[in-house]
Amino acid sequence: MDRFQRTFEKIRKEKRIAFMPFLVGGDPNPEKGLEILKEVAKYSDGLELGLPFSDPVADGPTVQAADTRALKAGVTPDKVFEIVKQLRKETDIPITFLVYANLVYQRGIEKFYKDAKIAGVDGVLVPDVPLEESGQFVQAAKHADIRPIFLITPATNKERRKKILREAEGFIYIVSVLGVTGARAEVEPRTIQLVKNLKQETDLPLVVGFGISTPEHVKTLRMAGADGAIVGSALIKYMEPYYKTPKELQKKLKAYLGAFQKASL
Repeated sequence: MDRFQRTFEKIRKEKRIAFMPFLVGGDPNPEKGLEILKEVAKYSDGLELGLPFSDPVADGPTVQAADTRALKAGVTPDKVFEIVKQLRKETDIPITFLVYANLVYQRGIEKFYKDAKIAGVDGVLVPDVPLEESGQFVQAAKHADIRPIFLITPATNKERRKKILREAEGFIYIVSVLGVTGARAEVEPRTIQLVKNLKQETDLPLVVGFGISTPEHVKTLRMAGADGAIVGSALIKYMEPYYKTPKELQKKLKAYLGAFQKASL
């Protein structure tokens, strides 16, 4: 049983939803980024890490700014792999990479997934590779015992969902809004309906991201039957003013993340 299976089996038994924050690896720099991840992991059921990239087409201004900070601090894929290795000494929760195809190609597809596995990564999502072009990525993922993660949006029709579900492992990433990442005011009704529809189509855990930004959103998703919630832009934006005061950030995160943790129950 892998980390995803253990985690989602546990949260289903506890009748709650998994809280899975997203952060850019190495933001605002490798040293601080690792310490932040260690702290965030204490309150989380899983983590999604973005590899810093110059053109993150699926991401809004907040994540783009985090990418820029990390890149200016000299963060490379190698450094993110090392961050994960160090993080693995502190936590055994599932870790997913969100990485753009250019970075995977540059390293070599097979090598990227092999290195990710060695570092301690459990799943990889490549958001700018459509299903029709994902063959090499899926093959490399499965060869390395990495779970290939796929996106399903409210615009994905049932036939296409079937094709995605045949390839996906680990969990299904439900995109709650059409557009880029970023905090939103509410969970849209069509997202709730998509969760309910997919519950009838797959046994894979359903994790919702893009725009999930408050504990109330997490409660809404839990009541709708989702298995997990990814909170990214809202968390990054919350932390930004405290990057230069680590002790204060640690104190603030305890209350902030605690509220999400409580909402997941």
